[in-house]
Amino acid sequence: MIVLKFEKISTAALVSHIDNLRAVTYALRRAGIDVEYSQGYNPHMELGFSSPLALGVESIAEYVSLKTAYAVDLLDRLNAVCPEGLSFTRIFDVADVNLAAVINRAEYTVYADGIGEVIEEILQSNYTITYEEKGSAVTKDVSSRIFGAVAVDKDTARVIIATGNDNLRPDRLVRYLMDKHGLRSDYGIVKTRAFVDGLDADEYLEKLQQQKSI
Repeated sequence: MIVLKFEKISTAALVSHIDNLRAVTYALRRAGIDVEYSQGYNPHMELGFSSPLALGVESIAEYVSLKTAYAVDLLDRLNAVCPEGLSFTRIFDVADVNLAAVINRAEYTVYADGIGEVIEEILQSNYTITYEEKGSAVTKDVSSRIFGAVAVDKDTARVIIATGNDNLRPDRLVRYLMDKHGLRSDYGIVKTRAFVDGLDADEYLEKLQQQKSI
């Protein structure tokens, strides 16, 4: 099995998780990568993605696992056929790994007028946000899903929050914070790192790769 790290930026950030799955599948086919398929009446490439992104959030730290042989030119072959905004940056040769299960935190950089001046309030205990879900207002204590927050400057901040089954959507957190403090500018969110508990996902995959080679 290999794991590919990839970026989803610019117009690719406006693509849904399902369409992103299709884009990666088509790129693998066009690049001539021999990937194992599932069995049964409707066989499909066996791909394992890290947790889906909220629509409009860019990322330089996405991952997908697939069963194929490692090849030194694989990244070049893929990037030659990728659509705009999608590119592959690293490859890891590992044993089986369930990315969606093990990657449970992510770091996001947030850009918005004044966001750096208010971001650290989310570190308060019992921090509650309100957002709309399926047409209804939902209020939740999200403090257990927040692991870090720091201002980079007045208009830039970084946060580390939960992903996976117990995720906190960064766009909901940012919109709530901006509405609460009357910050009316546009905002941008970029996922910059992923973590397995407190360990950077790249480092985690490097360890798996080393273990496989022993």
